[in-house]
Amino acid sequence: MNRIAFRQLLQKYASGTASQEEKELVDHWYELIYNTDNIAALKDAELSVVEEEMWNRIEQDMQWSEGQSHARKIPKRQIIFRWVAAAAILIAVAFGLNRYLFVDQRNKDNNKLTESINSNPEIKKIVLEDGTTITLQPSAKLTYPGHFAGDKREVYLEGEAFFDVVKNPAKPFLVHSGNLITQVLGTSFTIKPNRKFNTIMVEVKTGKVAVYENNNSGKLNASQPKNQGAIITPNQKAVYDIANRNFNISIVENPEPLAEAHNPSHFVFDDTNLATVLENISKGYAIDIMVENENIYHCKFSGDITNQGLYNKLDLICQSTGLQYELLGTKILIKGKGCQ
Repeated sequence: MNRIAFRQLLQKYASGTASQEEKELVDHWYELIYNTDNIAALKDAELSVVEEEMWNRIEQDMQWSEGQSHARKIPKRQIIFRWVAAAAILIAVAFGLNRYLFVDQRNKDNNKLTESINSNPEIKKIVLEDGTTITLQPSAKLTYPGHFAGDKREVYLEGEAFFDVVKNPAKPFLVHSGNLITQVLGTSFTIKPNRKFNTIMVEVKTGKVAVYENNNSGKLNASQPKNQGAIITPNQKAVYDIANRNFNISIVENPEPLAEAHNPSHFVFDDTNLATVLENISKGYAIDIMVENENIYHCKFSGDITNQGLYNKLDLICQSTGLQYELLGTKILIKGKGCQ
């Protein structure tokens, strides 16, 4: 076999025009290494590489065979068998390398960051590979990978967005927004920057969120003391003052009852002690309610306030009992003389 015949053999096998005998020669050896269907998938450039590498080996074998011809005659079929076997091995190596490079390139493509900008006046929804849904407000931009590699899920936000994160305790979800990092395991929350006041607000709807500074950011004011961040829960918000590097934690403007509090009778009361009324409201909204006077618990309230917002609920209760309420950070304080 000369080089032309060798090249024709590889091309015939790759194109499917090889004879049964030629196929058997290649198949017998190649099946020990890889699926023979893969040989046909090799490109011309890959076959050329195999040919160039193999032919050097074949020439060495030919020289060795000629040097040994005086001792014993090597059958022609055995020599061809050896060449084809070596060719099959190189084809397997070439295919394996090609497959590795393809998978590696595919992973790189998946890990490339995608930028999605909402240039429309309506909201824009994005669903990430883990099922997390992000609702972008107009002009907001989200940067995210096609695949979350490693032990965490990280995205980058500019502007306002609502996140509904799929729970995965083994892979926390992190949102980078300016100097602020919001970390969750699975919850729903809103991130809203305010350029006028130079703040970033994180508002939690469900679950628990940790917010803290990005200490790797070059934008931090080193003259200010480091802030340790905060943990916020449903119906709470954290407002991060970028210039002063501090967090202000409070109740959101429009608290919503938790899913388990949507029982139709949960906020229906009939001459009920305020101890029970306030406990129901506290559990329903996951907000601590305190009283400055234990006699307040002796007051009674009747009414269906199911469809009222939290602050309307409190207004109706206080008006009927002669009390007042005050917001103190993440808590509500009920004030007044109470009832005997």
